[in-house]
Amino acid sequence: MADESAEEAISKVAAEQKARYAANREHFAAQSWYEIDPRLALLLTPILSTDPYATIELTVVVDGTVISGSVVAEQAWAQRQNDQIRIGSPALADAMAASGPSVDELKLEASEETKANPLLKLQDRYIHFLEPVLLSGGTRVRVPATRVDLRKVAAWSIGRIPDA
Repeated sequence: MADESAEEAISKVAAEQKARYAANREHFAAQSWYEIDPRLALLLTPILSTDPYATIELTVVVDGTVISGSVVAEQAWAQRQNDQIRIGSPALADAMAASGPSVDELKLEASEETKANPLLKLQDRYIHFLEPVLLSGGTRVRVPATRVDLRKVAAWSIGRIPDA
């Protein structure tokens, strides 16, 4: 019974998320990709699109916070998140995996939308970190799998901040 209610809740949240995604898609399309540093996009695209197990050490600044760690492909990031959820709630992890679209499905949908709207580009929109360190106000905080919007990256550098 609890599993059914968890699945229903996940299905409801997934439907709401899909509606928000569709509503935000047009707004996102109106924003130009020139806001993303082309060298950063050039660095990330071949690494993360050719090998789902590839990583690169990267440090970025987002809204005044330094984020430093291993950047991976979205598939690896999603798998890590699912593994983290599964530890606490296997039923929730199964429900999320069953109700959520795969990365390939999302890219196919984006590709179809790109044909209809030339402002959309089939490009990664996020940097996916595994266990990065956040540095804000001199305080270091380790966090689990984290996703950063590429448009919010104000500065970046190849490499990781050394442990203090």
